[in-house]
Amino acid sequence: MDDDRAVVLSQLARALASERADAPLVQRLASACAEILHADGAALTVGFDEQDRLTVATADDASARLMQLQDVIGEGPAADVYREGTPIEGDLESRSRWPVLAQAARSELGPMRILVLPMRPGGRMMGVVTVHQSGQDPSAAIDRRRAQYLADAVGAALLRDPAWDSGVQGGAWASRAPIHQATGMVIAQLGVGPDDALALLRAHAHTEGVALMVIAQRVLSRELDFSQIDIPGNEDE
Repeated sequence: MDDDRAVVLSQLARALASERADAPLVQRLASACAEILHADGAALTVGFDEQDRLTVATADDASARLMQLQDVIGEGPAADVYREGTPIEGDLESRSRWPVLAQAARSELGPMRILVLPMRPGGRMMGVVTVHQSGQDPSAAIDRRRAQYLADAVGAALLRDPAWDSGVQGGAWASRAPIHQATGMVIAQLGVGPDDALALLRAHAHTEGVALMVIAQRVLSRELDFSQIDIPGNEDE
């Protein structure tokens, strides 16, 4: 795994571990995106086709309202990124492609800059991550390559039946036992809940491009210890 992917996984693990354990996983993932990308807020929108898109979590009221405005007005960066599959960033008001949304957002939320990233684990579009920052460019503190890794990893964590897990789908419970056991070990290593632990296993499998079972076996053999994953160059933190 390259350093950028290691950074993203480390940050995601830390952010999830710092969130309230009783909050839904999807809410923790939205908050983690805002924290990692140094944004004021974030929203996660999922769906495998445009008609089924649904905002499943927001990290703040402004994000929730921004997504509501896009749904009501019928235009905006989330729909465009979902349709085109390429990130969009910049000053929302200056983007002439959404004049009605820009005017409404400024009236209700004030000046806002956005970064919208496709979630496409396994190469298949499954939603978008939208982050915003009031009056400043959110990309100033963001490595775009790492940001895309994060969006894809969050998508992987949200999927119940990801493509890289196809080797164990439909099998007996016994065939999934290593995954359950590895989940328990990650819980012990990081002090997170079961949903978070499994989400981290899925995200790790995605970033390495291997099956979930492969990551589970590495955890069980102690080749992979999530408590030892750290940001390169910050081992002393």
